[in-house]
Parts: sequence; structure tokens; C-alpha cells
Amino acid sequence: MDDIISKILQMDETARKMEEEAQAEKIASREEVKKKRQEVYDKYLESAKEHVEEFKKTAKKDSDEKWKKTEKYYGEISRSLEKKFKDHKEQWVNDIVNGVLNYNN
Repeated sequence: MDDIISKILQMDETARKMEEEAQAEKIASREEVKKKRQEVYDKYLESAKEHVEEFKKTAKKDSDEKWKKTEKYYGEISRSLEKKFKDHKEQWVNDIVNGVLNYNN
């Protein structure tokens, strides 16, 4: 009878150790999943940051190119207007003065 009780106690001890090991594995697995989740999140975040930086560079480059084109366009218009003014200034002044003088008569 003592032998049976001893075996039962030994089986109980073995079962408890197995349960403890299972609990330890469960905890370790949870920690591993948590760690992997964080690694995936960090990797995704880093990738997103890289994409944002690349987008910023591209957007700035595009913006700079558009600005240069706009600046060139309005520079050409400004030079054209200045040339027209220089070429026609005397005629325009005479036309305005004559128009005002003729209006009063």
C-alpha cells in the first residue's frame, strides 16, 4: 500500500513538474510572440519612415522644378513687358497727352 501511495505521489510530482514546464513554455511563447509583434511593428514603422522621407525628397524636387519653371515664365513676361514699354513709351505718352488735350476741346 505504501508502494502505491509512493507511486501516486511520484506521479503527482511528475504531473506538477510537467504543468510547471507547460506554464513556463506558455509564458515563454507569449513573450516570444510579443517580441515578434514588436519586431514586425518596428520594421513596419521604419519602412514607413523611409517611404515618407523618399516622398518628401520627391515632393521637394517636383516643387523646386515647378518653381523654376514658374519663375522663368514670369521672368520672360516681365522682360517682354519692359521691352514693350521701352519701345512704345514715347508713343503711349503722346497718345495719352493728345487724348486728354482733345477731350477738353
